[in-house]
Amino acid sequence: MTYLLSFFLTLSLLFFVVISQSATAGLIRDTELETGLQELAAPLVKAAGFAPKSIDFRIIIDSSYNAFVAGKMAIYMHSGLLLDAKSPEEILGVIAHELGHIKAGHVPRRDQAIRDASSAGSLAALAAIALAAGGAPSDAVVGVAIGGTDRARRSMLQSFRYDEAVADELGLEYLEKAGITSAGLEQMMRRLASQRALPESHQSQYYQTHPDAAQRLAIYQDHTKQTSHNTAPIAEDKRRLIERLINKLRAYSEPAQNIIRHNDDPAAASTQYRNAIAHYRRGDLELAYGLMYGLSEAMPDDPFYHEFRGDILLSMAKPDAAAMAYEKALALRPNSPQIQLSLGRSLIATNNKKHLPRAIEAMLAAKKNEPDWAFIHRQLAIAYGRAGHIAEANLNLAEEAILLGNEQQAARMAKRVLASANLADDVKNRANDILFRFGVLQK
Repeated sequence: MTYLLSFFLTLSLLFFVVISQSATAGLIRDTELETGLQELAAPLVKAAGFAPKSIDFRIIIDSSYNAFVAGKMAIYMHSGLLLDAKSPEEILGVIAHELGHIKAGHVPRRDQAIRDASSAGSLAALAAIALAAGGAPSDAVVGVAIGGTDRARRSMLQSFRYDEAVADELGLEYLEKAGITSAGLEQMMRRLASQRALPESHQSQYYQTHPDAAQRLAIYQDHTKQTSHNTAPIAEDKRRLIERLINKLRAYSEPAQNIIRHNDDPAAASTQYRNAIAHYRRGDLELAYGLMYGLSEAMPDDPFYHEFRGDILLSMAKPDAAAMAYEKALALRPNSPQIQLSLGRSLIATNNKKHLPRAIEAMLAAKKNEPDWAFIHRQLAIAYGRAGHIAEANLNLAEEAILLGNEQQAARMAKRVLASANLADDVKNRANDILFRFGVLQK
């Protein structure tokens, strides 16, 4: 199932302020989109010296052209960047640049800078830079910076410019190692450099967060020319993959009626998939299911067709059939936490207690793969509660509260766990750990 979540992450002050500027943006969780980007980025991840699949990708439904790294090993990409990119090489170029930030340790280093900023001037400068990174106009930045010293502001801006230069250098190195042309980055930077003459209200967010576009364009142009003999456009199968991802993302992020209206090739699988998503978003579930049933029959080894068929069936209040579709998807794509979660939810929705052990099993697997996703803990608590395992249900509610930053609620739920009889040792120990950590906050 594709999950559209309110975009809130517990990050450093810098990135929290950035995210606060886009309160209406949504973080979309979709197995196909995230793993597809992982597959496309695999050569770059390898070139950067990271383990396979160690970098997570997250997509934010936001029309602005931007990307950033935050928190752990994760790259966040705005839908606007993916949809407006002129080539797959452009998207891969941006990913290479963001990998450079991760490799250089810029996120933890900036976190440390924030922790070390003890003066009002430094904090004001940090807040101003965060607003700038969020694409705020310069007058807002200046307003926040009032009271901050020019020295602190200049120092942080200089640090950020240096970070961008380092990420550029590393990103170009990864592209070259992976045999991917940097022509896509050059193409993007040429467009950004042309924005210098535009008023700030017409400049893209990426332009505002990544300064010196003209200088960087010269670097990209030189690199493309110097490496043209041993790099090339990406392979055709990767090009088809990214086309499918873009089609799916467009179907979720643009008006559904516009998607349905543009039936350029009605018989094509990509068009039917896109239209099924649009009909689903409009509530035309029968139409959506008819399209997905046909695609699943024609391509039975495609896990994502079965997954989306399950989503439609669950929305049609047919949880038993949905569970069967999710099981097929999971058989083709094992260890996919979002499919495991959807399977668990559909089994809970059957209201058949015989299905609860399998629901719990699936969601425990999802929790193992995505331990920081609070929604999984909530759904697991529901399954445990309906199965009569009240202590385990309360423990998952306590863990959900921790992830949501509600420490008092976590302590309350841990106390409820410990009030239960015949506790398993692991449940008791985890509840005691939570109470030891947060119990002092309990009123």
